[in-house]
Amino acid sequence: MSKRRRFPNVVVAAILVMLRAVSVSTPGFAGAPVVPAAPIGQPRPFVLLVHGWLATSLDMLAMKLRLKFDGFDCDAIDFSYMGALDSIADYAGELAEKVEVDYAQHRHIVIVAHSMGGLVTRYYLRNLRRTDQVKTVITLATPHHGTFGGMLLPPQSVPTSEMLPGSRFLEELNSVSETVPGVDFHAIWTPTDGAVIPAENAIMCGARNYKLSGIGRTHLGLLVSDAAYSIVLDVLRGQEVPVTGPQTRDHEEAKKHPLPWL
Repeated sequence: MSKRRRFPNVVVAAILVMLRAVSVSTPGFAGAPVVPAAPIGQPRPFVLLVHGWLATSLDMLAMKLRLKFDGFDCDAIDFSYMGALDSIADYAGELAEKVEVDYAQHRHIVIVAHSMGGLVTRYYLRNLRRTDQVKTVITLATPHHGTFGGMLLPPQSVPTSEMLPGSRFLEELNSVSETVPGVDFHAIWTPTDGAVIPAENAIMCGARNYKLSGIGRTHLGLLVSDAAYSIVLDVLRGQEVPVTGPQTRDHEEAKKHPLPWL
């Protein structure tokens, strides 16, 4: 696994000070109403944040800080080559090592994954896992049925090719069932994603899906969205969140390019 880049402490301290100044009504920050981090009598889950393609753990920093404010022990993985060159299966191997070796002491893990990170997580759970540590997965803007956005990113890399609708990788990953036994899945998506094309391809069959609409709710915007974070927080606390929007995605419809002339 690659070395993780250390974020300068002075920068983290500055961010913490700014976050404390946010309105007390904002979920996940100091001063907000105190709610138990887990149902009474149950241990708090350990949260592992998983970034997407051409990204690092810094993309997950805002969510990591908010979770720490709310009393959760959490960390974020850094994939080699920023998750941009190797296959999704290779990154799933890195995730397996992170979960089952580095965090072998944690018996209740919740993975919060953004974009390609959700596919990495699903591949790991379906094909590589040897433990039952991961109990819940929450994906944000994950192209569960692929994205034609990869066609706009020349030259195509291995993972962007794997994320194209109808790819062999996705056909195998979504065959039989998109979920795995013993794990609760939640998928947060937005029709204004901009990177997942069509946006509905972020819907995960068999999961609890949450459609978020509104200004600023984009592919990266979901990582700092109050609405998205509220869903994550409620799931972590064992509260049932009402689903919104479609709960299934037709596999054949997912392969139709919304802009066929491109």
